[in-house]
Order: sequence, then C-alpha cells, then structure tokens
Amino acid sequence: MKKNSNLTLKVYQRIIELMLNYEIVPGQRLVFIDLAKQLGVSRTPVNNALSILAQEGYLDFVPNQGYSVHRLTRKEAENLYDIREVLEVGFIGPAIRNMTDKKLQAVKKHKVDYEKAISTHVDRKLFILDTEFHAGILDMVSNDILSSRYRDICQKIFLRFRTEDLRLNRIMEIRDEHSELFEAIRLRDIERSKELVKLHHQNSRKNLFPIIFPNE
Repeated sequence: MKKNSNLTLKVYQRIIELMLNYEIVPGQRLVFIDLAKQLGVSRTPVNNALSILAQEGYLDFVPNQGYSVHRLTRKEAENLYDIREVLEVGFIGPAIRNMTDKKLQAVKKHKVDYEKAISTHVDRKLFILDTEFHAGILDMVSNDILSSRYRDICQKIFLRFRTEDLRLNRIMEIRDEHSELFEAIRLRDIERSKELVKLHHQNSRKNLFPIIFPNE
C-alpha cells in the first residue's frame, strides 16, 4: 500500500513539473493511458494522481470525457491574489517578531537567487524563485501549514499561463521591490513591510492580469 502511495506521489509531482514546464498547457485534455506510457508507470498511479490534482483544482473532470487542465478564470485569479495578500500582510508581523539572523539570511539567499537568475528573457524559474522569496519570509513564522498553503496558492496562479509573456523590465521592478521589502524586514519595520507587500501585489496584478486575461 505504501509503495503504491509513494508511486502516486511521484507521478503527481511529475505531472506538476510538466505543467511548470508548460509541456501540459491550460485547456489540454489528458489521456491517462498516454501519460502512463510517457511516465513509464502503470495506469493506476496516473489515475490516482489525476484524481488528486482535480480535487486540488488543477484539473477539470467531466464524466465520459476525462481530465483537462483547468483554465484560470479572472475571478479565481482575484480570489487567489486576495488570499495570498491577506496571508502575507497578516503574518509579516509575526514573521519579523520571530526573526533570527539565520532566518534572515535564508530570506536574503532567496532574494539573491532571484537576482542571479535574471537574464535577457523571462522564464518560469523566476516565478518559482519569487514565490520562494515571499514564502521564505512566512517561513520565519515556523508554521508549516501556513508555508505550504502559501506556496500552493502561488503555484495555482502561475502554473496556468505563459509567464514568458511578462515584460523584462517588470522583472527588474520585482528585483527592486524585493530589495526594498528585505531592507524593511531587516530593520524590523512591520508597517513599512506591510505597505511594500501591498504595493508588490498591486503591481503584480496590474502587470499579470492583462497577460492572463488579454480579452477582458
């Protein structure tokens, strides 16, 4: 039973990777027989993994038609951003009060990792690193459920559109916003940190939504 459970988890993670790499795209119908061949496993763990992904909102399931990758609606995106902002603004105070030099250095590393990844084009890796910077701040609260929930919300947003369409100068703006936020956290300025988080989310929506929903 444990072996089957582990295999299902591995297939689940592999499908998420395919979505991250945009090898599986929003709206695409998934044929579990083909996926089983592609991943080199039997149909059962694939079917189990697809069922979990559907329960989590990554896939849609229609009886007699099967699974397809869920298309993010504007309302869903707004809801996800609202929750993300509430979590980050609400817990940044406890994060700063619980901060140690070691935890601050971990956040700094995430900031530097993002900066080092910037090149002449935008790729999905930057969105993962952006998530880790912000999640790293919340990690200072030492609440595993909070950290996991935050990462899941971020993943639900950027898995479902072509992040490569984001302007490169926005990436530079994100880098600068990270630096400002990190400095406010380093100085233990809770109110300034909250203001910067709100501004960051406002700028994110303003730049991402026209890409995700070009016809709205």
